[in-house]
Amino acid sequence: MRSSLAEDGSKPETKLATFKDPPKQEALVAAAKSGEELAFEALVKRHQPRIFALALRYTRVPEDAEDVVQQTFQKAFVYLHKFEGKSPSPPG
Repeated sequence: MRSSLAEDGSKPETKLATFKDPPKQEALVAAAKSGEELAFEALVKRHQPRIFALALRYTRVPEDAEDVVQQTFQKAFVYLHKFEGKSPSPPG
C-alpha cells in the first residue's frame, strides 16, 4: 500500500478548492446579515473557541466564561445589521 504522503514525509500540496474549504469570513458575514442562520452558526463555531479562551483568561471560571461567550454572540446577532466590516480580520 502506498502512502499519500510525499517521499519526504510532508503532506502533498494541493491548490484545488473543495467543498471542505472553509468559506471566507466576508461571505459568511454577508450571508448572516441577509438572514442565513447557518452562516451565523458557522461564524459562532469558528470564533467560539477563541472568544471562550479570552473570556476564561479574564474570568478564570469556565461557567462565567461560557456566559460571556453566550452574551457576546447574542449581541453580535442583535447588532449584526450594523456591522460594516471595516476592521481587519484577526489572523488564523
